[in-house]
Amino acid sequence: MRTLLGGVAISVGIYLILLLLVFLFQRQFLYLPDQSVPSENHLNKMNVASVTIQSGPDGDTHSLWRDPLKDNSPVILFLHGNAGSHYDRIPMIQAIARGGAGILAVGYPGYGGNPGSPSEQALNAAAQANFDWLISQNITPERVVIVGESLGSGVATNLATKNEAAGLILIASYTSMDDMAQRQFPMFPAKWLVKDRYRSIDRIDRIDMPLSWIHGTADELIPFAMGQELFDAAKDPKTRHSIEQGGHNDLWSLGIDDIVRREAERFVPGS
Repeated sequence: MRTLLGGVAISVGIYLILLLLVFLFQRQFLYLPDQSVPSENHLNKMNVASVTIQSGPDGDTHSLWRDPLKDNSPVILFLHGNAGSHYDRIPMIQAIARGGAGILAVGYPGYGGNPGSPSEQALNAAAQANFDWLISQNITPERVVIVGESLGSGVATNLATKNEAAGLILIASYTSMDDMAQRQFPMFPAKWLVKDRYRSIDRIDRIDMPLSWIHGTADELIPFAMGQELFDAAKDPKTRHSIEQGGHNDLWSLGIDDIVRREAERFVPGS
């Protein structure tokens, strides 16, 4: 009996230590930034420019900008996922821009050489600062299309509840990060330990703009059913794009840039 109780005590102790580690290092699990910064010459060759955004107490951040082809072209505010940086998304920017849309790819705090540390509050503030920058460039909200992929879908949904825009496009979206945490760590009460919750499921019915939803049916990270739950909770008008056998990281190679372009042009009449 004493040996059994000792074994239980050790097991409980190990469990509690692991639980503490998951809690303390959760942001290191969630945010996986790449800090590399390409040269200005490289950006010029890619037909994008680095722009400075005044975004908070940690200092200015840098985002990527590509001019719209025409004065009435859509302008996409792009919020990327948890890994890499906005610089990694240059091929996506180029693909989307083939139709003439302008694009501002948001540089998050703590990503791509930007100062600060990523958190829900920091990313939401950066998204708002970038939206405000677009408006300061005399781009009307009626031309702005908010696009969020993966982690960025939570940031995009929050931004869409606080601003007027032409439309919202969510790619591989989730209901909330606490739901995702419980899925990733089922052995822990992870849902109750998450600091950055990104609860899109509580906000999606408050957006007052058209919604387009894109999700792979074989997404191995964010289940299709979870994205569908978020889509179902949204008000009309909304459009569903299921990518058959699409995973989490291969959607762009499966041609979703065509969907993003078409939907942006549909949201911005006359473009």
